[in-house]
Amino acid sequence: MPSASTSGDGSSGRAGPVEGWRGSALRALIACALIALLLWAWGRAGREGPALRGQPLDGRAAPAFQGLRDTRGRDFDWGARRGDAVLVFFGYTHCPDVCPLTLVRLARVLDGLGAGARRVRVVFVTLDPARDTPKVLGAYLGALLPGATGLRGDASATARSAAQWGVRWRRVADPAGGADYWFDHTASVTLVGPRGHLRARYGYAQLAAPGLLRGDLRALLR
Repeated sequence: MPSASTSGDGSSGRAGPVEGWRGSALRALIACALIALLLWAWGRAGREGPALRGQPLDGRAAPAFQGLRDTRGRDFDWGARRGDAVLVFFGYTHCPDVCPLTLVRLARVLDGLGAGARRVRVVFVTLDPARDTPKVLGAYLGALLPGATGLRGDASATARSAAQWGVRWRRVADPAGGADYWFDHTASVTLVGPRGHLRARYGYAQLAAPGLLRGDLRALLR
């Protein structure tokens, strides 16, 4: 019977059982890694969708508005908003300029969408629940952007939600010593996609050109 061939160092040219097992395990690991990479890329692509012109966000699920309720006392349910784009803005009704102008600019964006505006929701979260009662908040939004959802909660829930959404804010006392006060706060709008993921953020200046956000909404809802 012919003998097995050997290499120059006298070792057998055939892989032993240990080497064969190691090779199979390595191939299996590589295959699993490739599958995981493909699944990750597929999931990321599903979350991201088209490229947008706003400041891109990481695509994670939009934070829940825990402890906040709308002007009718109802919780906000992201599940009920699937299929819609949602624009989220934190402000307060006593804001002298940025907040009302932001809402007016959003109204302009929606007016240019035609029938597509039915698939866009605006959520306004008040940073001033002490003065923004449900009645005040409802009247304010009804005058500036009918159909928008107003959310409010106690001071703790408001601070927690603002932090989750990356909103910086601070209360500023009246320098004259009066009882009035106002807020310095992040004046940007966050876009949440139809699948409930954070997509982009738009600064106050960007909203002055309604075509930018309008184009992104059309691309996202296409």
